[in-house]
Amino acid sequence: MAVPARANRHEWYRRRAIQANVSPVRLRLDHVIPWRPDRLAIDPWIVLRLARYRRRDEAPAAVWDATRAIAARAGELAEPAARLRLLRVAAHTPARITLTLGPSFSGHAVARHLAGARRAIAFVLTLGPALEAEVIALGERQELLEAYLLDLAGWAGIEAAARALRRDLITALPRARVSHRLGPGHRDWPLTEQRDLVTLFEGDDAPVRLSEHGVLIPFKSISGLFALRAESDADEG
Repeated sequence: MAVPARANRHEWYRRRAIQANVSPVRLRLDHVIPWRPDRLAIDPWIVLRLARYRRRDEAPAAVWDATRAIAARAGELAEPAARLRLLRVAAHTPARITLTLGPSFSGHAVARHLAGARRAIAFVLTLGPALEAEVIALGERQELLEAYLLDLAGWAGIEAAARALRRDLITALPRARVSHRLGPGHRDWPLTEQRDLVTLFEGDDAPVRLSEHGVLIPFKSISGLFALRAESDADEG
């Protein structure tokens, strides 16, 4: 896709605001940008699939009713929020990539993920602490089925939020191809390198932090990279 003559050929990656945020933002190189979806709908069938049901008719009516109620409750408790950072890919080998500002990540998986990409979007994404606190409270009250289903609904919710984030990025970057996400711990990308990714978002308003044991807090949180590739060589400039 050719860039119109009036457009800056070096700005194909930030031509449009992300519209689904509380306040629209524009991606800027090396800047941390907040993201939050308007709403988060959690599909009860996804929750049941996480509970190892393979067909809808396998789940009894009572389980369906409980799951629908829990999925709705999870949607109320979830406070999805992310931080994004657009970075240049500074160096690339078959088993290591380095981004501007210094982070370097190892493994063939992340190297393949960013192959041919000159830019990447690093992110951290969370559902906030309220849902996890409710899971703990349900467990303490011995409401074990509800606690189990709410925990699964949280993971379904983080996946739904990640998909919403990617959809918004696709809308915001009409001249780029936005990859699927890849996070530390996937295949041979060491989970220990999550710390280097999270440090890109350190600050008082960071929505997540890393515990001394390397666990993201709040627990319903993920981190990762999206690769950005131009639709054509002309768009790369």
